Formats: sequence, C-alpha cells, structure tokens
Amino acid sequence: MLGEKKLSSTDDDSSTKEMKKFSNKISKRLTARHKKCFKFVGSVKDKRILDIGCSFGWFEAWALKNKCKEMVGIEPKRELLVEAKNQVPEGKYRVGSALKIPFKDNSFDIVVVFDVLEHLPKGTEISALKEIERVLKSKGKLYLSTPLSNILSNLLDLAWYFGHRHYSGKQIKRILSMTNLKIKKYEYRGGVISIFSMILFYPFKWLVKREIPFKDWFERKKSEEYLKNKKGFSWQIICAVKD
Repeated sequence: MLGEKKLSSTDDDSSTKEMKKFSNKISKRLTARHKKCFKFVGSVKDKRILDIGCSFGWFEAWALKNKCKEMVGIEPKRELLVEAKNQVPEGKYRVGSALKIPFKDNSFDIVVVFDVLEHLPKGTEISALKEIERVLKSKGKLYLSTPLSNILSNLLDLAWYFGHRHYSGKQIKRILSMTNLKIKKYEYRGGVISIFSMILFYPFKWLVKREIPFKDWFERKKSEEYLKNKKGFSWQIICAVKD
C-alpha cells in the first residue's frame, strides 16, 4: 500500500537474530533455579551479605531490592567483577575467593555460595567452608547450592566429563560435619527438563552465542521442577547455621 514501509528480508532476519542473541543481562539470565534460591533464602532485610562467586550480579540485584543492609560480591579475578558492577552498581565488590575471603572474622549475617563449590580445586571444600565459617557472625547462615550426584545427572551433564564435580547428599553432610556449620534445611530440586536444557545451554552459549531454542517453554517447565515439585535429583540447596 502507498506510504507503507516495506521490510526487506534482511531487516527481518537481523531483527530475529538480535532477539535470539545470548545476553548476560539479569532479565535474560534469571532462571527458575535463581528464583528458587531467592525463595529458599527468604528475608534479607537489614542483613549484611557476602556472595561468593557473584557472577553477573543476579543475587546482588535481588538482595538490594529486598532491603539488605549491605551486599558484597567477590570473584577471584577482577575482570569477572565488571559485569556485576555494570549491572548492579549499588553493590560492593572485591577480589577474593572462598579459599581466601578478604574480610575480618564475624563480618556477615549471611554468606551465599551458589554453584561454586564444584569449581573449587578438588579437595579444598573443607578449607573453603571453614573460611566461610570464619567470616560468618555467630548464628549467621550459609546458603549453599551445588549439583547432586547420581547416575542420570552425572552422565547427562556435559561438563561432568571435564571435571565439573557433583556431590551426593552424604558427601555434603560429611563435609559440613567437619565445620561448626550445622545443617538446618536441605532440599533437592531439578529434573530431566533442567538437565536437558543445560545440554543445550553450553553449545548454544559458547559456540553460536545464541539463546537455546524454545527457551520460554524450558523455563516454564523448569519452574515446575524448581518451584512446584517437592523433590528433584539434579541439584541440591542447603542452609547451615554457625554455632
């Protein structure tokens, strides 16, 4: 029709590709697993919080929105903090790791360690948890998540073949028993849909730099596995309190 702009196929293709491009923006990366972490932690009002392995700042954004007193994120390499600083400038950020936390004893009400334990050097888990215990205040809480070890979750995790560790519930309980951190709450979550979405995630992110196909459908199903179902078999989340 006269006066109507005609879109070329090139314009359409460009728009479609842009929609599917992989993004580290919190709004694009927030998943059912993250939302389960929020629900599990609960109230953070007036709490001083340390996030070990803060990634792109997703927990920082949520905690600050929910009126924590102070939110500090650490990563071992300075360049890894850039994304979090850019997205959540209200947070505080320091170079550090679970094995060398750059803060004094009894500094934090809450320490969160989400999907970090399995990336530490093998055999250093107890040392890391003792370092976390050191910076927690008396009665302070640790929130920890890590992959759950079983035949199905191990074999279907592509990263597992390259050293991405999974832990059984007994292993986690044994490791924590070597500290003064006492388990108060323990849940399993995640299932087949969560595992299969991760199989797609790695090649799409690193090789083609695109979001996985049918991402919205996967997220709806993952929400059922993490937020509605009471049991799972691919991921575990724990709350432990310092005596």
